[in-house]
Amino acid sequence: MKNIVDELVKIHNENFKNKVEDKYFSEMMLSEQYEIYCLFNFMRENIFIEKLKKEDKNKIFEKSQKEKTDFGKNEKFEKNMLGYVAFYGTIESIDIFEIAIKKEYQGQGFGEKLLIESMKNLIKDNENKRIKNIHFSGDKFLLEVNENNEKALKLYKKIGFEEISIRKNYYGNNENAIIMMKSI
Repeated sequence: MKNIVDELVKIHNENFKNKVEDKYFSEMMLSEQYEIYCLFNFMRENIFIEKLKKEDKNKIFEKSQKEKTDFGKNEKFEKNMLGYVAFYGTIESIDIFEIAIKKEYQGQGFGEKLLIESMKNLIKDNENKRIKNIHFSGDKFLLEVNENNEKALKLYKKIGFEEISIRKNYYGNNENAIIMMKSI
């Protein structure tokens, strides 16, 4: 696997209309407001979720562009990133900022696994801290999704999100966003 930021950019760009560059994820990773969890496939069998840790985030910026960190190598074995979810923390809620799975792995339950496990881990990590991280407090998860994204709507409803509002023309071209919430 290439540099983790390159992988995040690649997965984002194959899933979203708005294309991004390294800076998009680099800034997100440096911010205390975001937490990113990645879904990996180790040796094509073992699927697991891993939070990008502070040490990992710092490694990215310690290296020059020529010396990109190789996060995928584990001795002789390689892990492959299948997708990611980025959470944005506020005082009132935890927002699911973005979730994406590589196109070739979609429709196989990986988005559901990533979302359920990362939400549990984020809550658990926050509860275990002596001083609660104000950026990830609140008692609910919020997200917005394009009303035409039937796969995403089906997934969110399946794991307990409920529609609470609509943002008219949020995506332009008369495409509305459905606001969904799940209480913790």
